[in-house]
Amino acid sequence: MLPEQNILFSGVDESDCRRMMTCFNTEVRKYRSGSRIADFSRSNDRIGIILSGSAVMVRYDINGVRTIVESLGEQGIFGEFFTFAGTHRSSVEIIADTDCEVMFFRREEILKRCENACRCHSMVVENLLMLMSEKTISLSERIEVLSQRSIEDKLISFLQITEDNTPPGNTPQIPFSTTALSDYLCVNRSSLQREMARLKKDGVLTVSKRKFRLSRNNE
Repeated sequence: MLPEQNILFSGVDESDCRRMMTCFNTEVRKYRSGSRIADFSRSNDRIGIILSGSAVMVRYDINGVRTIVESLGEQGIFGEFFTFAGTHRSSVEIIADTDCEVMFFRREEILKRCENACRCHSMVVENLLMLMSEKTISLSERIEVLSQRSIEDKLISFLQITEDNTPPGNTPQIPFSTTALSDYLCVNRSSLQREMARLKKDGVLTVSKRKFRLSRNNE
């Protein structure tokens, strides 16, 4: 994916996009799978957008317990602006799940007043606000999953949300390995594996690699 094709510049033509990328002092960097892309334990006003590959937002509490907060695919956006951390008792990092290419820019570069009052700058600000709104929806969905009482209910809730958010015609896919999924759901990995095995046996869940299908008979 070219940098100018990302969602932040939606509605901006190619020439304006390239000009604004220079104006915003954007930087494109590549990361190998497993490497740390960003650390928000300290103040950091950089915003990043995944141009290719995938990453995860990981939170470590004061005891070092890891929780996966979010999966970030192409067009995924992250930054202190979006971490919802807000506490010194935990740290948040962005870790490359696969090889990644990421575009960075500073929030102040976008939010500062444009001397030319150009429409394309206003469009980028509108897109940024839209992304913030989508992050809020994503946070609400995560709260819905974690508010479930049992491992089965957490898993089913997560899979239903993933299925609902999958574009028509595509097969829904779990964005995590089993270990990462247990970190995301905040449950024991072995218990999660047993629950998934039971749901498969009962015909509620079908999984092939990471692609899955839920039976509507479980309602």
